[in-house]
Amino acid sequence: MYGVGTFFAKIVSNEDPYLQWILVNIVGIILCFLIFGGKFNTLIEYPTKVLVYGILAAILVILGTFVLYYGLNRGKASVVVPISSIGPAITTILAVIFLKEHLSSQQIFGIAMILGGIILLSISS
Repeated sequence: MYGVGTFFAKIVSNEDPYLQWILVNIVGIILCFLIFGGKFNTLIEYPTKVLVYGILAAILVILGTFVLYYGLNRGKASVVVPISSIGPAITTILAVIFLKEHLSSQQIFGIAMILGGIILLSISS
C-alpha cells in the first residue's frame, strides 16, 4: 500500500508538495479518529516521558513526510523514494546505540547494503 500511495503522492507533489502534505495529515487525523476513536486512555493517564517521545516522533515523521513530498516535487520518484527508505536503517542504528539492541551479521550486512544502495543512487543522480 505504501508504495502505491507514494506513487500517487508523486503525481500530486509534481503540482504542489504542500497540498500533498496537508492532505496526508488531514486524512491521517480523520482515519485515526475513525479507526482508534475511544480506544485509548486519556492523555493524562500516560507517563510524561511517553507523551514527549510520542510528540517528538510525530513531529519528526510529519517533517520527514514533508521532505519526501518536496523531494518528489524536485526529483525523480525512482531516486527520491529509495533514498527516503533510509529510515529503517537509521532506526536500527539508533536502537543499537541507545537501546543496546544487538544485530546479527545478516542484519549488519543488510544495513550496509541499504546504505550502499543509497550512496549509489545519490552518485548516479
